[in-house]
Amino acid sequence: MVHTHQLCGQTGSAEAEESQSAYLSSIAHAEPGHDGTVRHQLRPEIGDGTIEVTTLRRGLSLVRYDVEFSRTHRLAYRFPGDHFELEHCLDGRMRIRESGSTGEMRASAVSLSPRGALDGVVEYEPGERYRAVSVTGTWTGVESYLRDLGAYSLPAIGPEPVARERYLGRSTALLPAADPLREIFAQRRDSAGRLLFLESRLLAALAAVTDGLAAKPAEPELAAHEAAALRRVPDLLWQHRHDPPTLAQLARMSAMSVRRLTTGFRALYGIPVMEHHRRRCLDRAATLLVETDWPIARIASEVGYASASNFGYAFRRDRGSSPARFRRART
Repeated sequence: MVHTHQLCGQTGSAEAEESQSAYLSSIAHAEPGHDGTVRHQLRPEIGDGTIEVTTLRRGLSLVRYDVEFSRTHRLAYRFPGDHFELEHCLDGRMRIRESGSTGEMRASAVSLSPRGALDGVVEYEPGERYRAVSVTGTWTGVESYLRDLGAYSLPAIGPEPVARERYLGRSTALLPAADPLREIFAQRRDSAGRLLFLESRLLAALAAVTDGLAAKPAEPELAAHEAAALRRVPDLLWQHRHDPPTLAQLARMSAMSVRRLTTGFRALYGIPVMEHHRRRCLDRAATLLVETDWPIARIASEVGYASASNFGYAFRRDRGSSPARFRRART
């Protein structure tokens, strides 16, 4: 049976601090630093890696995750409507279940919490290293932080369906925030200069989020025959995975322009054509690693990779673990 940890309460409240302290102390040893960062080293029986928390102004914190759990790790949460969290996944995968919706934070994804109560569960698979950086606090705190700089509040996050897509890491509107967040992951608050650098990168991330929320891209209206053709694209790529067609070839096979294919596919699936195909191949590989004893080279070939080394690199990038280590953790 998988134990489910709990987080709850308004950020900054006694309830929230107590639940977070209880959670972190149950899985890690705390190592406070002189620079305002607390480093939580996972206990050996829990896994390997660290969760680092750096405090900033207005109740905001930077949280760096570099963890690999030895067993399935599940964390339930219940936050009121003012909870703010902006997260960027560098490597690995985290599943999210929230209000009947499911999603995954994968490498390159950016997630933004909606302006509403959150009640759900996140889950980490064993043997998959998850590396991410998160800005946490409250929406009130973020807007106060921006007002300190003479800026206005963030734009409206959008209607609930759009907000949910953004929260589940499916929105491309937030991707420009990934670069400054990645720089935050690589830095530490160990000097006045580094603190200023972190603040500058946080502002760059919030600026990218502001632009992403304000943008109103025109979503293509798909005719029934176009939607049907686009739904055939994933199977076409899978059938020809050993010699994948180009976008131009896919467009001809689908009787549409390349532009219509790419914008329509993104509108239908939320991600680019080839990214969708890559995920399908790696998901199939993960299943074969667990359910068969096939050599890794055979699995690589089965899912369309020309060599085991190329497959290993792609799998490690996506899951945070080598194929062999992934298999050992589940068998």
